Amino acid sequence: MRIPGGFDALFRQITPIVLLGVLFAVVCEPWVPGAAWLKAHLGEEAVLRGCVALLGCYVLILWGESLRLNTILTGVLQAFREFDTRGKGANGGAAAPRNPKARLEAARLLVAALRSDDPAIRATSRHNLARLAGEDLGDDPDAWQRWLQREERGV
Repeated sequence: MRIPGGFDALFRQITPIVLLGVLFAVVCEPWVPGAAWLKAHLGEEAVLRGCVALLGCYVLILWGESLRLNTILTGVLQAFREFDTRGKGANGGAAAPRNPKARLEAARLLVAALRSDDPAIRATSRHNLARLAGEDLGDDPDAWQRWLQREERGV
């Protein structure tokens, strides 16, 4: 299952805010609005239990994300290994890997890396995208994104 990029970005942005909120709730528990009501109805450690539950959920989400990234990166490495093993195609371009989904997942990551602030990452990503595509579309991530969309429609 592919999670939309917007969710990933939002998750990365709100993580520090949530963690600061948990820290604030634990440290400033006596002054948290509604703390007296929570203690009266849910027990003395209600805020602390809520914070632990929230952190437990975050750990589970991060664990799931690490499994997803591991799968993606394994596919990327497999696509490159297949490319290196099979070499160039008859027309001088890249030979299509046996697993086109792994090739597309690799391309998605490389297109995202083209937007990096680091010039070395952009150059390496462009080089590897050109190897996967069999053509060089330059430094423009949007051109590569259009290529990727065409390839995804073909699979």
